[in-house]
Amino acid sequence: MGSIALIIALHVYAREVPLNYVLLAAFTAVQALTMGCVVTLFEAKVVLEAAVITGIVVASLFAYTLQNKHDFSVGYGCMGSLLMVLLWAGIFQIFFMSPAMNFVINVFGAGLFCVLLVIDLDQIMYKFSPEDYICACVALYLDVLNLFIRILQIVAEANK
Repeated sequence: MGSIALIIALHVYAREVPLNYVLLAAFTAVQALTMGCVVTLFEAKVVLEAAVITGIVVASLFAYTLQNKHDFSVGYGCMGSLLMVLLWAGIFQIFFMSPAMNFVINVFGAGLFCVLLVIDLDQIMYKFSPEDYICACVALYLDVLNLFIRILQIVAEANK
């Protein structure tokens, strides 16, 4: 809940220096605590493998975005709809726990966050102004973090 409040505050005060730095530091600390708790649920080998895969995927998507001159911002509307599908699938999964459905949700989520990462990178390069660095930072951070969580769950399932 603290993360959501901090994200809202970051968007409201994105251009209010030095408050935006304080909010970004607080958001990063809350996310670090949360991720610290999450990764303790997995074996170190699984976490390392997921981190390496995430790093390779992010670097590859960054290179792809740099090379490609398409305007990816048209995908934002579709991404909002797909995020809602992912949200409702996750809620459905809470009540009807299915390992197969969990795997499908994680693969779908990983693909979705890859596309969101490309869109956000494109936005940063061609649409955002230099004053939007806080929003850009949070967008990239959330894309990579969500991608890592999905890959972590996929790798953990594959190593069972």
